Amino acid sequence: MKTGVIVANTGSPASPEPDDVEAYLREFLMDDRIRQLPRPIWRHLLYKRILPKRKFTSAARYRFIWSPEGSPLVVRQRQLCELVQAAFDADAPAGDVVVRSAMSYGEPSITAVLQELRDLGCARVVLLPLYPQSAFSPTQAVIDAFRRAQDAIGWHPSTIVIDNYHDDPAYVRAIAGSIRATGYDPSRDDHLVLSFHAIPLKDERAGDTYRTQVQQTAALVAAELGVAPDAVTVSYQSVFGPRKDLWVSPLTVDVLAGWRDQSFRVVFCCPGFAVDCLETLYDIPHDMVPALEGEAAAPTAQTVGQSLQAACNTSGRFVWVPCLDATEEHARVIHGVIARHLTEEREA
Repeated sequence: MKTGVIVANTGSPASPEPDDVEAYLREFLMDDRIRQLPRPIWRHLLYKRILPKRKFTSAARYRFIWSPEGSPLVVRQRQLCELVQAAFDADAPAGDVVVRSAMSYGEPSITAVLQELRDLGCARVVLLPLYPQSAFSPTQAVIDAFRRAQDAIGWHPSTIVIDNYHDDPAYVRAIAGSIRATGYDPSRDDHLVLSFHAIPLKDERAGDTYRTQVQQTAALVAAELGVAPDAVTVSYQSVFGPRKDLWVSPLTVDVLAGWRDQSFRVVFCCPGFAVDCLETLYDIPHDMVPALEGEAAAPTAQTVGQSLQAACNTSGRFVWVPCLDATEEHARVIHGVIARHLTEEREA
């Protein structure tokens, strides 16, 4: 049975220009899983108040991270999928498993990729939202987009949806290994922060188990590193809107600000971000580092071409742990997660 694999993520504007950013934000923020108010009220606020300003501020942020090849998220996820494809080709005859990258909003769209898999003769589709910990948004937004795409093209093949892999042993080992590679040493009072994307408290009250999965990941990473769970600080970043109290806490910027007068190193890791994106490439040097080291530590225009590690390492106190990104190790993790689910289906 020929299998198509869709590795899906939130998405990116087509360019860092305001009009393209506005088009992306309009699609993203009107998603029922994302909007924060009833649709008519939210639509009015979005079109009249939010987008006219945010398209310019967000465009400036995207320009800071944009690469010559395009959006870092789109480019690196595509590269990761190419590595995962190579791993499957090594397992079986080339073409038995077809791996493609797709986005809920923007390009490549889930609809276009699903149509390509149908045209290639796939009889089964695996959907993997590339978020280790599942949340109502964005994980369910990806699944919703996939279901709409099926209806749009009139194709409903046998489907496997992998909605999380937060406790996968290879994933946990990879995260712990990337932390060790920075020289993390708890014996010299290094403080390890695992910062995850925040979710609205209303989602948790509605039954979202995201924070439970986050805590499980953190405990497993601590065990792999050989430290006690309380040696790891779990916090949350990237809230949207002025009401921070409506989101899960503690917020990462608050945790870091509370340590500003200390001298220990902070080893900073984002296990929930599989591939670098705006929330890592921009928010970490512009929000997290200044929270710890003061506003003077924020990067200037002259640092745009530097690596994220160089932009963050202004005093040696803030040590950024790179995302797994488009690496061979990450490809082995994703290949293993998908292969395990295919095996379980065969044995069922």
